[in-house]
Amino acid sequence: PGDKEFEISDKYYTDPPRKIAILPFDNLVGGNYILNSIPIPRFSDKEEDGWNWTYANRLRRFFFGHFAAREFVDIELMYVDKMLQALGILTPNDLYKIPAQELGRLLDADALIYGQVTEYKNSYYTLFAQIQIGLHVKCVSTEDGSVYFEGEHIRHDNDIRVATNPLDFIIASFQNYMSLRDVYAARASEEVVRELVIRIPIVTSFIEEEDKRIRDRINTKLSYLPTPETGTPDEDKDGNTASLSVQDKTEPVSPEEALAKEDD
Repeated sequence: PGDKEFEISDKYYTDPPRKIAILPFDNLVGGNYILNSIPIPRFSDKEEDGWNWTYANRLRRFFFGHFAAREFVDIELMYVDKMLQALGILTPNDLYKIPAQELGRLLDADALIYGQVTEYKNSYYTLFAQIQIGLHVKCVSTEDGSVYFEGEHIRHDNDIRVATNPLDFIIASFQNYMSLRDVYAARASEEVVRELVIRIPIVTSFIEEEDKRIRDRINTKLSYLPTPETGTPDEDKDGNTASLSVQDKTEPVSPEEALAKEDD
């Protein structure tokens, strides 16, 4: 694990946000690999923009995956993206120009989470390789623009190998080179967002509200469940169920009894 910083405002504890939208993350390091502190231009300008978005959006989706399991009400990323696209907000610069209060009204959110990829580096020194991923997040109130919480985490994924002879040196160097593959960077990215999400304090009042809602729903549904005395519930045209009384139940009859009743 690398450096961690996380700050919580007093407002978060007194008036926590319930419904939160995670906005597209910004990438401050660009779409190129940083190899031994030197940018490696692997793509054209157009391709670099695509990879720049890919790196940032990968961390955003990882963040959403962990955040969705929390007690908050999250807004689906597709809805947020479609709304921003309809508004013509296509770049981070466009996003920063819109006040949080206005975005909150459009997205029907109590707070917005902004994210910035601060580190995305690969270092390779034959027997030592390191992947470094950094992310900064900030949760802003859509009521007054104040900050609920803000934090940053940098993850160092190190791989150190020992070589006692020339053959070991060649094999270890190749293995470290292979550890720079993008899949390892994706794993480090997932660990970064997990560390940030678990540092967001739990809002016990939201959990208690959800528990009460579940209990109330169970109690409501249980009142319509069939019992030996009431029989099987019927549904009306609106889909509501009602228990049958003992007098309303129809006793099964044999074919002979049915014919006898018709003759009568």
